[in-house]
Amino acid sequence: MNTHFLSFRTSALVLGAIVLITGCATLHLEEGAASFDQLRYQDAIHHLSKAVEREASPEAYRMLAESYAKVNATDEAAMAYGLLCAGPFAEDTDRIAYARILMSQGRYDRATEVLDAVAARNPNDMMARSLQISAMNAEGVKQDSTAYELTAMQTPGVLAAFSPTIHGDQMIFTGTVEKFGVRDPYTDLSYTDLYSMPLSGGKPTLLKGANGPYHDGVSTVSPDGKMLIYTRSSHKEERARKLTSEGDVNNTTIYYARRNAEDTGWEKPLELGLTDGRFMFAHPAFSKDGERLYFASDYPGGSGGMDIWYIKRNGNTWQFPPVNLGPTVNSPGNEVFPQPKGNDTLYYASDAHFTLGGLDVVYSVAGDSTWSEPHHLGYPLNSRSDDFGIVFNGDNRSGWVSSDRAGYDRIYAFTINPTPLDVRGRVVEANSRQPIPFAKIRLIDVSDGSAFTITADESGHFEVRLPHAHRYEIQASMDLFFSNEQAFLTPVDPVTREMDLVIDLLPVDDLTMSKYVSQISAGDVFQLPEINWDFDSFSLRQASMPTLEIVAEFLKNNPDIVVELQSHCDSRGYDRYNQKLSDRRARSAAKFLISHGVEAKQVVPVGKGETELKNECADGVPCSEPKHEQNRRTEFVIVHVD
Repeated sequence: MNTHFLSFRTSALVLGAIVLITGCATLHLEEGAASFDQLRYQDAIHHLSKAVEREASPEAYRMLAESYAKVNATDEAAMAYGLLCAGPFAEDTDRIAYARILMSQGRYDRATEVLDAVAARNPNDMMARSLQISAMNAEGVKQDSTAYELTAMQTPGVLAAFSPTIHGDQMIFTGTVEKFGVRDPYTDLSYTDLYSMPLSGGKPTLLKGANGPYHDGVSTVSPDGKMLIYTRSSHKEERARKLTSEGDVNNTTIYYARRNAEDTGWEKPLELGLTDGRFMFAHPAFSKDGERLYFASDYPGGSGGMDIWYIKRNGNTWQFPPVNLGPTVNSPGNEVFPQPKGNDTLYYASDAHFTLGGLDVVYSVAGDSTWSEPHHLGYPLNSRSDDFGIVFNGDNRSGWVSSDRAGYDRIYAFTINPTPLDVRGRVVEANSRQPIPFAKIRLIDVSDGSAFTITADESGHFEVRLPHAHRYEIQASMDLFFSNEQAFLTPVDPVTREMDLVIDLLPVDDLTMSKYVSQISAGDVFQLPEINWDFDSFSLRQASMPTLEIVAEFLKNNPDIVVELQSHCDSRGYDRYNQKLSDRRARSAAKFLISHGVEAKQVVPVGKGETELKNECADGVPCSEPKHEQNRRTEFVIVHVD
């Protein structure tokens, strides 16, 4: 829940039980408020807890509760928020913050009650609605604990470690080592630094040339390995050893350093040029091609809190101002720790999209002009604690993620267990986009030819579970509609758990529309998948006749149109026999049309034998019956239009 300069959370141990009040409540309130404003949350807790024992003011409880939340003291934060929200001066922002803390404790039912009341008062409160959905569905998401396997990574000598990035055979990460001297007033811990250690394990070492006197961390290395970009405390070099404002310690900006000539470390870091000190910039991450730098910021113009932004690289310079990724990726809460994967997928952490509590890792996929809705990575990669800073191995089936589920920041190695893909589809009418109830859906696995059929529901929806990285052919059909057959590949990426399909069906009565007729021309092909044939048969199936009747009506109304009925066979049997069989099939279809009033000169039966197979099922290739049936078909081809 925290907004730490690097991770928006901390692993600090809270001060002990609240001591007896020994001074004036007003003085403690003033001291506590000053500490709170300066991000010195440990000092704020000390003074504010004394103030509320003497005088339980809403202002003091509000700051105390938020201070506890900032340092990850969830039990104390829940108690303070509970007392605040029980009084008459609580605001809905307090109740939402209380619900967040309850979710981080796994108290989803109580969080739902709090959020239900907020949403009832203000249905337009999008933050409350988003967290309400998360709280109501969290237990169901947690039931699947088999999707990932996580193992805590050892970082000997480093107390807290998070946000890894990979550079060759090294892992660069952000860490804290307890040492004497100046400490962060936010966390009461030593400042963070960048460390490096072999991917195979070993003792972490300070990253040479990168660290300064205050916070350094959350880095990215350019694809060519020549530039390190990372987050640092905002300060000027001339006052680097003594900040004039405590807030500067945790108000951050982005620096870069080039690889030195000896290739042994990094040159003196320089500010990237994003900030004038008023806004926070953090968590840089290069795109795969190095042309974009993603980062998190509270820069004006976002959706609220911290947002994901990017700047484009132009040779050795950057194009400003930064570009916001928009309201689909960003929310009224915080979106932080961006991490691109491949050319079109962005992983990041959010505390306002679906969450089990705190920050959760989600991903969005880039489209032609926008990003997809965020997809939640599920449990146990995400937990009720803060989970963030994900990076993938080269195999795309394993990687590392940061989490404070152990009470402090740790890096966890994870592997993705194979799980089925949930494919959700809709069958709709091509023109009106209205659903087509109870359409038949047939799926054929291209790899082995296996097939099965399901039926859409009354809303045209269907669901099916399929394996990843498989190619399928899917055919949707319904009486009085042209069937539609298309191929698709299920995602290779095992992280992807869901896929959406939309299948359009064109009504066969469109053949009678003048607008439709005016658009057709010679050479147009209208495949009628309903006209399939039984093996070694040229008798029309009963299911083919309703569609052929409408085709007959179309031809009678348009006597200047001439069509070929091109009929095909599968590869079984001799070529010469199949040619004759396809001729008979074409003549059977033509005879049906003529018997329904079509002029004989308008239909030209053509047998194609087995010369134009739709798939790989040629002579000698073992294939399933569903795949052979794909080849036993008739196509309706316009050959002349006056």
